[in-house]
Amino acid sequence: MSTRATTVVGGGVPIVAEDHGGSGQDVLLLHGGGRTRGDWEAFAGLLVGAGFRPVSMDLRGHGESGAAPWSWAAALGDVTAVAGAYGLRRPVIVGHSLGGMVAALWAAGHPECRLAVNLDGHGNPTRPDQFAGLDEAAAATACREMTAFLAELGRGLPEPFLQVMREIDALDLFPVYRGAQCPLLVVSGDAMAFAAVFPDRLVPAWEAYCSWTRRQLDAVTQECPLVRQVSLPTGHDPHVEAPETLLRLLVEQLDR
Repeated sequence: MSTRATTVVGGGVPIVAEDHGGSGQDVLLLHGGGRTRGDWEAFAGLLVGAGFRPVSMDLRGHGESGAAPWSWAAALGDVTAVAGAYGLRRPVIVGHSLGGMVAALWAAGHPECRLAVNLDGHGNPTRPDQFAGLDEAAAATACREMTAFLAELGRGLPEPFLQVMREIDALDLFPVYRGAQCPLLVVSGDAMAFAAVFPDRLVPAWEAYCSWTRRQLDAVTQECPLVRQVSLPTGHDPHVEAPETLLRLLVEQLDR
């Protein structure tokens, strides 16, 4: 599969994107935090074979793109710049993790978009009310200990990455979902695949947060006909672990 990478300047930041070839429905692929557009290589090949034209990009501060302060508005501006430079018409936006949150925000501002997909971009717990099934005291303790643990994990990471994490923590995705103006598919992997990251004492807190997230997603999909959710028996990387299944989901959703 021949590819062609070019640099697009969006918001004064050089953004590197790659056209994977093909024709038909345009698809713009957004990777997760700390990752690069290389994550999409196998999935992009499947898209080309299925009659799509995929373009992947390195988000600002990632891969070959320029370093710059991170904000959701700036990232959306970069996506707009790439879509314009490549002549993408009503592109399907598929994002993983951090990129999935960008895709959800895109859905809230682009009614002309045929489909936006968030692959396992759920964020981290930041409030006691996000721990389902725990009483008030236990939820407060869980929130305090989880927040401290995640902060410790981030110790020593570069400041630009910490800035991204702060933006993630400040974003409440469920109002974003409720504001979707185009079809939005939220794909979740097995959240407990993350459990190994936490010490045993925090696994119940993580389970409570996962339960809260599922309840919130259930409520959103019942209220909002544009939003659909699907769970896959994968970890955090459905596009890498089950690309054929993801392609089928994409085609099915577009057919709807």
